[in-house]
Amino acid sequence: METEKNTATETDVKGAAASGGGEAAAAGGTQPQGAAKQEPVAKTYDQAYIDKLLADQKAATDAAVAEALKVAKMDEDSKASYEQEKAAKELADREAKIAARERKADALDILAKNDVPSEFVDILVGDTTEKTKANVAAFKGKFDAAVQAQVEKRLAGTTPKGSSGTGTVSEEEAMAAEIDKYL
Repeated sequence: METEKNTATETDVKGAAASGGGEAAAAGGTQPQGAAKQEPVAKTYDQAYIDKLLADQKAATDAAVAEALKVAKMDEDSKASYEQEKAAKELADREAKIAARERKADALDILAKNDVPSEFVDILVGDTTEKTKANVAAFKGKFDAAVQAQVEKRLAGTTPKGSSGTGTVSEEEAMAAEIDKYL
């Protein structure tokens, strides 16, 4: 099956507002400096992406209809207990998300205190603060060792050949250098 291309044009709301202001300014004879005419942004979607969106929408609709039919068939007591269970589940989900955000915020603080880049927060956050601290400590040791190894690797090389290390050239060395230039 050949993949078809569909295009849809999305207009940036800010661009539309800016162009509307530009038209009013143009009618007045002056246009604000630096105001550029913004063109609509075109996005291209392939048929597989559109099919996936439609399938997801259909699945969500089917699930909502099935739930509505299920609730419609229940008696009052069953509906009440079902609604209670549903509310309890939603509450537990919200509490879990809040707890995860708090653990992530705590992990960011721990990373900052240990001078570890914050990009690693998702990898190092644990189920508890203690687990996160242990993860950060273990990671920091390995991370610092790896950084040190790379620094030493890049700094490794030959020692420059030079003078006696005093930083000044003796008269004899200067004279030898002059002679070597002419030879």
